Amino acid sequence: MKKIIPPVLLVTLILISCKKNTDIVADDPIVYVAGQQADSVSGRSQSTVWKNGVPTTNQLSGNRSHYAQAIAVSGNDVYTTGFENQIGQWKCQVWKNGNFQYSLGSGYSYGNGIAVSGSDIYVTGGGYVSSPRNYSAMLWKNQSGPATTLASNSSDAVGNAIVISGTDIYVAGNENNNGRIWKNGVAQTLNNATGFYISCIAVSGNNVFGAASDGSIIRTWKNEIATDINIPSGSSAFVSGIAINDNDVYLCGWEYNGSLGIAKYWKNGVPVTLGDGIQSSRATAIAIKNNIVYIVGDVIKSGTGSSYATLWKNGTPATVGFANSSAMAIIVK
Repeated sequence: MKKIIPPVLLVTLILISCKKNTDIVADDPIVYVAGQQADSVSGRSQSTVWKNGVPTTNQLSGNRSHYAQAIAVSGNDVYTTGFENQIGQWKCQVWKNGNFQYSLGSGYSYGNGIAVSGSDIYVTGGGYVSSPRNYSAMLWKNQSGPATTLASNSSDAVGNAIVISGTDIYVAGNENNNGRIWKNGVAQTLNNATGFYISCIAVSGNNVFGAASDGSIIRTWKNEIATDINIPSGSSAFVSGIAINDNDVYLCGWEYNGSLGIAKYWKNGVPVTLGDGIQSSRATAIAIKNNIVYIVGDVIKSGTGSSYATLWKNGTPATVGFANSSAMAIIVK
């Protein structure tokens, strides 16, 4: 299985804590966060959406763990995708307003990105079969609509993120150790993409942005042209989210300094530290609204060994999940 959940700083981060916001007024943005947190009785992971800090658990029959990897909002409807840990395989699932809608893919399958256009729901992710070994980067349209295999080979192939701009559908991912951006199913030409798995994508006007890291370098693309962000010697870096605000490019992720992870974001290549450097942390997704930077991720609380889903608003952290929780995606409306 390739790149289902981003690397977690030598610690397995899993889930979230919940705190109501009692100061919401009519003009405040609505912050949607998707991820998972442990059920207080069974301990199993449950995919969850927090709306301004209030959680709704996605429903599935059975008693298996399930995880939300991505979120989309259309009108009053909230869509998530991820996967369920079924017996002998993972299965891509789609939820609407917390209610299970349908599964996608055959064999192993998982959803990493979701977008909605009108009445159509698009999901990107991956599939896997073990004999003969084969990985597939997938784009699904609705439950019974066309399933597009973007790439397929025995080494690696996966769709990590999706965005719709007008009538064009863009997917970011990787194929055979090469970063890929597909436009309407066709792989685009990218410079210096070998060894970089593109984890996130954004479109602004006529420009398409993607980002990836190989540990020692964070690389961004504006259309096909690559630009690098160097990482301090002795550290490793991972990028997981991208947002464009006017002419500024924001990335989020984390650096691992040899002992713990430190959540960060980069504005036009300049780093801003979010983590306190005492507790291990990571940033997984970013959104900007009214020039306010919202970032979600996880913090491993000192003395607990448990990860807690966290929301940073202009750098100020707030815990949003219970012990053993993680935040994977954010949308601000």
